[in-house]
Amino acid sequence: MGLSANFQSSSSLVVSGDKFEQAEVKKVVDGDTINLTDGRTIRYLNMDTPETKKPNTAVQCYGPEASKLNKELVDGKKVWLLSDKQDKDRFGRSLRFVFISDNKPTNVGDSVNAAFVREGFARSSIYKPNTTYEDVFKKLELEAKSKKLGLWGVCSKPFVE
Repeated sequence: MGLSANFQSSSSLVVSGDKFEQAEVKKVVDGDTINLTDGRTIRYLNMDTPETKKPNTAVQCYGPEASKLNKELVDGKKVWLLSDKQDKDRFGRSLRFVFISDNKPTNVGDSVNAAFVREGFARSSIYKPNTTYEDVFKKLELEAKSKKLGLWGVCSKPFVE
């Protein structure tokens, strides 16, 4: 398992400004949530992986694979974080795009978030007001579906609880 050569995007979705910060991942919670060494919980923006730990919900198809990949990619590593318009969700989790790069990222298409959607480990999931890259993530999902990548190729009813 792993991401294909398409992990690094060549799209021109340049990000700028001082919204970036570096942090260290203490623990991977599941496919779309991590805990940082500073105590914050980060929920990945613009994506949703199948459930593995939601109370009163069965483990969903491809959830364990998404969690495993997230752990392989970011567990114990320094990451770059990028915010959008809203800092936190209703559960108090910080909402961020997550990047694994030695250098400050310049393209949202290079985020772990985008890679998960592009490769079929997650679906696009947009919540207002964090809509800056909505079109990008919807397009990535459509492409993954059309190629039957990841969960789109193996799950008969993805995200059904």
